[in-house]
Amino acid sequence: MMKKLLLALLCVCCGLLQAQEAAPAVSASVPEVLASPSVSYLTDTRPEADARFYIYLCSASWCPPCRAIMPKVVAEYPAIKAAGGEIILLCYDATPAAGVAYLKKYNAAFPAVLTNFEQAAALGLPGFSTPRGIPHAIFVSKEGTLLHKGHGATLLGWKQVISSLP
Repeated sequence: MMKKLLLALLCVCCGLLQAQEAAPAVSASVPEVLASPSVSYLTDTRPEADARFYIYLCSASWCPPCRAIMPKVVAEYPAIKAAGGEIILLCYDATPAAGVAYLKKYNAAFPAVLTNFEQAAALGLPGFSTPRGIPHAIFVSKEGTLLHKGHGATLLGWKQVISSLP
């Protein structure tokens, strides 16, 4: 039983299990959705309302690949901000305390929302689709147009992804 649970957890973490794709129809822009009172933040930091692009980073403290890329993501954040971007961590930890500890461990300064696979889709974030596993990065324009999605490490190639933005 424990082996099956561990294998399932590993598959989800590495993105080997299929999840339902969800692209809810929304008419609001990314900043409008992120400013909604229904979004429960783990941090006092809120996303920039005037960002050129947003990166939804799906991650969790219990995920070894997530922990492996987090120092690099944190190091890139100032350059992403300087380029007019914003990272929103969609934290898939089980409790707020675990999510806050994850952020503190890596000195992450970007906004974070505690969620899970089902709740993340229900947030109504423009351009969001449920990932097959984590870490996962989804790049969207301010209007919510999908620019790119893939493994969380693709976040480190953000300059190439946003090169076509005006």
